[in-house]
Amino acid sequence: LATARMGNLGNWQSSILYLSYTLSSLLGATLVVKSVGSRNAMFIGMSIYCIYVGTFALATTVPSIRNISAILGAFVGGIGGGFLWTAQGSYFARASEEYALAKSLNMEQASSWLGGIFAGIYLGLEVFMRLFSTVMIRWGWSWVAVFVGYTVLAIGSVVLMVLTKDYPLSEEEKRKNESQSILYKSTVTFRLLWTDVKMKYMVPLCATFSLSSVFVTTFVNAEVIRVALGDGNSAYVGMFTSVTAAVGGIMSVVFGYVSQRTIIGNHMILVIGCLSFFAVSFLFVLYPDFSGWNFSSLLLVYALQGVGRATFEGALKAEFATVFVDKEAAFGNIIFQNGLVTSLGYSIAANSKCHQVGNYCIEFEDHGLHNIMVLEVMVMVSAILAIGGYQRAKKIYNREREELEMETRLLGEDHLL
Repeated sequence: LATARMGNLGNWQSSILYLSYTLSSLLGATLVVKSVGSRNAMFIGMSIYCIYVGTFALATTVPSIRNISAILGAFVGGIGGGFLWTAQGSYFARASEEYALAKSLNMEQASSWLGGIFAGIYLGLEVFMRLFSTVMIRWGWSWVAVFVGYTVLAIGSVVLMVLTKDYPLSEEEKRKNESQSILYKSTVTFRLLWTDVKMKYMVPLCATFSLSSVFVTTFVNAEVIRVALGDGNSAYVGMFTSVTAAVGGIMSVVFGYVSQRTIIGNHMILVIGCLSFFAVSFLFVLYPDFSGWNFSSLLLVYALQGVGRATFEGALKAEFATVFVDKEAAFGNIIFQNGLVTSLGYSIAANSKCHQVGNYCIEFEDHGLHNIMVLEVMVMVSAILAIGGYQRAKKIYNREREELEMETRLLGEDHLL
């Protein structure tokens, strides 16, 4: 809704949000999680994030401070988001380990199943939140009232966090934390990216999701729906984005079940996700005149985005929980990569100018001319690189695991001798 309601300011707001989000994950989020534990860190992150939600109501109520409230709110919200999602990844990994032990499963099976369940619940609630704006506007609410409603719901979710199970730090983790400097704990995200080659190959997976999300938000939500359906008040945005969340929620559970009970593992699921993101942009390359798009064709686009989203929220996070030992650093990298690429994507969306209206040079509602081909190509190239990069990372992981098992067996034999 940021871009749909605020135009180019929404692009800049989102860019700052994700830049702050990126810096938070890189320079502080892991320190918070390792110091207070995953549940408490989620509580802190969610509390800070409420400020960002509240600034939408403030910016809409007081136009004279619209710009400054939007920008400052985005900066603060990014910090909260970095804390929240780094902590969520750590919490998810701990829950997966506990579930694997209880059900006699390996970590990959447990994380795939729980990843699908989590993504299904998360995206199911997102459907409600996205439909909330559409329904309330149809019922006569003002946008100020809608944003106040979102703020109240955000605060309520923070209060409910006290009911969730806590995974306190073990004595070994406490001793390890005490032996590490604040600087080390603050920068483990970057250290993992720099030292583990597998993480470098995983970057395009996060980048593809990020770029596709930017493309849909800045172009499809803000411009295509407005022109194709004559929706000047952005009333349909919540409904269409809820389709993405609904499809994502359903497919997350399906993918989680399939990966656990069939020979189709996370590898094939992630390939399906990349191809779905590729198709979203490719359709607009084939049919650039979006005045000819209709309700049904837009449903297809948002459904494809939902399939891709399901793989990111479920299968991808399950893979990170399995492949990397330091969970805080691993999930910090998801936040860092997602935030950095998304921030760059919004900046590119705001600055990809062109000089003459054409198939791919579109006049937006702010009367500026924007070259949409730039983002479309970036999404498609990233999707292709993601498939190859993930295959390479998985091969390295399997080789490392085999070497570790061989070393363990040899040490056991030496002990027997």
